[in-house]
Amino acid sequence: MSIDEVINLELELEKEEENLFYEDESDQQPPSDIIAYNELRSCADLYRMYDKGILNITPDFQRNSVWSPPAQTRFIDSLIKQLPIPSMCFSLDFKTQKWQVIDGLQRMTAIIRFLEDKTWRLSDLDDIDKKLAGKKVSHFKDESSVDHILYQRLENLTLPVTVLRCDHSKKSHMEYLFTIFHRLNTGGTKLNNQEIRNCIFSGTFNTLLKELNENTHWRSINRLKDKDDSRFKNVEMILRHFAFNDNLSTYKGILSKFLNEYMRVNRNPTESFLNSKNINFTRTVGLIATKILNEDERIGVSILEALLAGISQNIDKLEKLSEEDLKLRFRKLREHSSLATEYLNDGVAKKEKVQARISASIQIFS
Repeated sequence: MSIDEVINLELELEKEEENLFYEDESDQQPPSDIIAYNELRSCADLYRMYDKGILNITPDFQRNSVWSPPAQTRFIDSLIKQLPIPSMCFSLDFKTQKWQVIDGLQRMTAIIRFLEDKTWRLSDLDDIDKKLAGKKVSHFKDESSVDHILYQRLENLTLPVTVLRCDHSKKSHMEYLFTIFHRLNTGGTKLNNQEIRNCIFSGTFNTLLKELNENTHWRSINRLKDKDDSRFKNVEMILRHFAFNDNLSTYKGILSKFLNEYMRVNRNPTESFLNSKNINFTRTVGLIATKILNEDERIGVSILEALLAGISQNIDKLEKLSEEDLKLRFRKLREHSSLATEYLNDGVAKKEKVQARISASIQIFS
């Protein structure tokens, strides 16, 4: 095989590994017991729902694709001019009466900012109402201001909302919401799978995943800088690690559904579960960063996936070994047939390929 052919194979593998973070591999059909209906909600009522904790907007799930201040300003201008606004989509858990934003996060964020952030100075733009341009929200909130009427107009404005009445504790319902997220977020900056999970599976386990992503050794392994532009992909890698460690035997080759189910089941687990994951992960990435990887050494997703499993499941023994021994074992792993580029291409997430590389790693480091 020529050098060019090898390079092309490696590029194809990188592309396939990258696509896994975005692929919707679910054929989920609308459950018969989910009810969808349309209603109108005023901006003031939407803000009340957010302020009372009824409506969860989880603003950090799109933290690297948030509307800029000028974009937020133009949206507020559109509302005050009463221009047509596309319908937002919320899910309503009828058991808990909790709402979640499925589509419309950026619009909700702009509305909330205008109604509560007195310090926000709207952008001075040529294409918006001159009464808005360059003025602080405090000016509009002031009841003695001549422009207070604009604030009231926005409060009273009603917006179209599509509501999905469902049960967040049901597996089929959460799988459907995951599918809806994919279908509604196809334009602009498309959400990856973990950004969606961060919203619909929020809980103590999700919080732990994000905290572990800030681990110094983990960031070193992934060459993450102060400004993390990975958009939750490294968080998904931590999730994959835990899910494969615990449930590899049940993996059927559909990665997104496998990870969704693991997050759903472990959304708010016991404290001992969280502590054990935290401790094992911290020891694992500490050993990898300090004794296995060379400085500035980069490794692919599949190799990292296998390495994490092999180290974590043998951590007690491995912490006693020399750096030379560990590096030798890692070299054997990289040269293993289950991680050959030709083998991984065209189905890197297939059941037999995932099980082969993880099993090989566990064996090599045992």
